[in-house]
Formats: sequence, structure tokens, C-alpha cells
Amino acid sequence: MKHSPTYLPGAALVLFIALAVLYLPWLGETLFNSKGEPREAIVAVSMLQSGNWILPVNYGGDIPFKPPFLAWLIAAAAWLFNGGVVNEYISRLPSVIAAIAMVMTGYRWASRQRDSRFAITFSIITITSFEVFRAAMACRLDMVLTACMVIAIYLMHELCEDKIRHKALTYIGIIILLTCATLTKGPVGSLLPCFAMGIYYLLRGRRFFPTLAKMLGLALVSLIVPALWSWQAYRMGGQHFVDLFMEENLGRLMGTMSYESHENPWWYNFMTLAAGLLPWTIMSLFALANTRHFRRSPLKPAGLLSLTVAVVVIGFYCIPASKRSVYLLPAYPFVCYAITCLAEKIRNLRSMKVFAWLIALLGILVPVAVMIINANPLPKLPLEPIRWWGYIMLAIPMLGGAAWIVNRHSPLGHTCVTVWALYLAYISTVMPAVLNPRSDIRILPDIAASADETVYSYSPDNYRFYTLNFYLDDRMRPITTPDEARELPAGSKILMPSPADSVALGEGFRFSRLLDRSCDHRTPIILAVKE
Repeated sequence: MKHSPTYLPGAALVLFIALAVLYLPWLGETLFNSKGEPREAIVAVSMLQSGNWILPVNYGGDIPFKPPFLAWLIAAAAWLFNGGVVNEYISRLPSVIAAIAMVMTGYRWASRQRDSRFAITFSIITITSFEVFRAAMACRLDMVLTACMVIAIYLMHELCEDKIRHKALTYIGIIILLTCATLTKGPVGSLLPCFAMGIYYLLRGRRFFPTLAKMLGLALVSLIVPALWSWQAYRMGGQHFVDLFMEENLGRLMGTMSYESHENPWWYNFMTLAAGLLPWTIMSLFALANTRHFRRSPLKPAGLLSLTVAVVVIGFYCIPASKRSVYLLPAYPFVCYAITCLAEKIRNLRSMKVFAWLIALLGILVPVAVMIINANPLPKLPLEPIRWWGYIMLAIPMLGGAAWIVNRHSPLGHTCVTVWALYLAYISTVMPAVLNPRSDIRILPDIAASADETVYSYSPDNYRFYTLNFYLDDRMRPITTPDEARELPAGSKILMPSPADSVALGEGFRFSRLLDRSCDHRTPIILAVKE
């Protein structure tokens, strides 16, 4: 077997172990502390409770905002591994598996384009870009969507370059991935990858009409199963489902949604992209000091693919008024490919060594700062105590930083290892210590006396307590008028997001303030008990 000069035996296995250690042991350590994760997880809970896997209802009458693929994965994982119980670990597991699959497939793709050393650097830079790391450890749609889209693009690229032996199986795989992407977040999951790859095929000299037929065919075939689901969902949800589907897809794209949804100017995407690529954004800036060492050369197919997909994805998401950093996730692996090319060009130059020093110092100083703050917590920063093994996790990036100081060779390699170790310390130790005290779960004993007790939420604006509803096992029910509250039996418990709502209820209730700041919507939580 012929190997490249930089062939690294066992690199794929080492990468897989590094990804598994980075994520799998720690998924359940951090409680839900924002509305996004429990809002997704409760859909799987309602599926398992009701047996309705098409359009389940939660919170007494809410239907899901998005298609059900993520909820299917969570519910299946709960049924297979946890006796049908959905918890934080099970809820986040599909995102992590999707991230690992995307990075490992990216390693295989990059090693075919360049070599093993480049591929493993590319993989580490991808998974340690902050936005990718954050999405991979969250119970959200975005990483599952991104993995399906990106892996499909890798396969379509290899088809274009005639590097696939079994083309029929590859086409089937692409269709399955695009179908899953569509079932995760709507038609954009199949249309955007096919549009980007259509442009790439044309840039590679393919003919227009055969390319159009191929990409349009893949997109349309991948819409068959989602269309069947949509029809069944329409039969269950009627016009309410249609209105929600149109608003979440066309309304979000055209800026005609009935509520404000992350509306930002076009330049917001570039600002969040720079932040989401940290710490590698800093390395890229350092690389600009060495432009005199760079030589212009024609883009190779992988470089052209990365440029095309990145431009199409970022450009597309500049169109809607609604802009969020996670929308750009499908562009991240391809931007990281360009960053890896920069890193390879400066791997032994002074700018890379300066960056290695910066990361090494952070690897030492950040864990020390965490230990000091944990021993002397700040009044406005309540922390969960660090367990004994947390100090071991904090010591790993310190060792990585010290290794560079003692043995200053391979600055890029040392940097990758230390960045990986910093993220390991964060997910295992820092994140639960900082975020667990902010979860609304801490008021659960005040609002639920028994395992089957219904708890109500009152808000004229349809306010939802997503985190508490998850931890109450979907036992919250909404009321929207004071008359509904007055008709409840004595002893009923009602949660409200504002003291003003308690005034509307009037007499006959006993009020108490449970939280000054809910983790869901950053508003107070008021408890009213019917007398």
C-alpha cells in the first residue's frame, strides 16, 4: 500500500478517541439552563408518552415548531439505552453522534484531498471552533442538520471527482442524508446543499442542464418522505400546522414572521462567524503577518469546493432578516479547511509560535483562575462546587501548555492538543459549575408536591416555562385569562413571568417570588397558589 510522506498510522482511531473523550462522558453533567434545549427534548418526551410520532402535543396544546427527526433520534435513544426516559444526556446524544460522524467523514475526505497530517489538523480545528463545539454538545437541531448537509456535500464532491466506486450506493446515501436534513429543519436541508454543489459542478466545467437535472433530482427525491410526513401532520394539525410550517420556512426567509425572531443586519453573520471560529480566528490574523511567504496558485478541487460552499451558505443566510450564528454552521467545516491551509503554511513560522505561546499561557492561566474563583466565589457568580475529578480535568490543559514551554517543537501540534484540552476542561468542569446554578430546576420542590400534579402557567402573551415543563415531565398547562385561573380548584399552582400578571389575577391567590431571573426568558418567576 502506498502512503504519503506524512501518513500517520492510527490517526483516525486517535481522532475518534479524542472526540469521544471530549464529549461522551460529560453530556449529562450540565442541567438544562436555556429554553432551546428543553423545548426540543420535550417533543421526544411527548412522543414516548403519547405514542404519536408524527405531530405530538406538549404543554397542553403546543405542536413542534420543526420537523421531527431530532425528536425521533432522542426518543429512539431513550427507548434503546434508558428505559424510555429522556434526560439531559440522552437529549444531547444525537448532536454529539452527528458531530463525530461529520468530523470523521471530514477526516476521510481531507486525507484523500491532501494527507493524514493535514486531515487530522483540519478535524481538530473544525471541532474546536467554538460554534461547532457548542452546537455539538447541545440538544438542538443545528448539529444534526449540519452533519447531514456536510456529509452529503462530501459525497457529492467525490462523485464529481469520480472517486467513488459504488455510485449507486453513494446516491442512496446522499438521498438519505438530504432526507434526514429536510426532516430536521425543513426544505433548506436539501435545497441549499444541492444549490451549492450545482454551482461547484458548473465551476468544475460540468454542463448546465445535466447538472441542473442531477441536483434538482436529488433535491426532489429527498423531499418525498418529508412530504409524506407533512401530509400526515396536516391531517392531525390542520390549518394550525400549515400556518406554523409556512411561518417557520417562508416567513422566516421573507421576514414576514408574526413575531420578532433574531432580526439582525447583514454584517451580523460575519461578526458571529469570526467569533464562532475562535480561537482559530486569532491564528488567521497572525497568519496575515506572513503573506509575503504565500505563493499564488490555482485552487485545487477541495479548495474550490470549500470556497463555493462557504460563500453560498453565508450569502444565503444574509438574505433573511432572521440571523443567528448557528445558521452558518454548514459553512464552518469549509471555512476551517481554509484556516487549516493557512495553518499549514505558517506551521513553523514565528507567527505560529507566537500563537502557540498564547494558547499555552491560556492553558495554564485559565484553569488556575477557575480554581481560584471556585475557592473564593464571587457574590454575583454562584458556582457549583468542583468535584475531585474536575481538578484532574483542569490539570490537562495546564500540562499541554507546560509541554510547549518545555519542548518547543511542532507549534501547530501543541496548539491543537492544548485547545482540545481547554475545551475538555470546559465541558467537564467549568460549564456545569457555572451553568447548573442558573437552571430553573432549583425551584422544582416549591411547585410540585407530587409526581402527577399539574402546574399551570399564566401569561396573556403565551409565555412558556420550557425548562420547568421538561423537569415536570410535561405536566404544565397554559392559561391565558384571569377567569381561567379563578375557575381552578383550591391549591392549584400557577407560574407567571411578571409581577404585573399577579395584579391581573386579583384576590383569592397567595403570591411568592421564586426567582428574580428565569433561565428561559430572563424574567422573574412568580408563584400564585389558589386559596
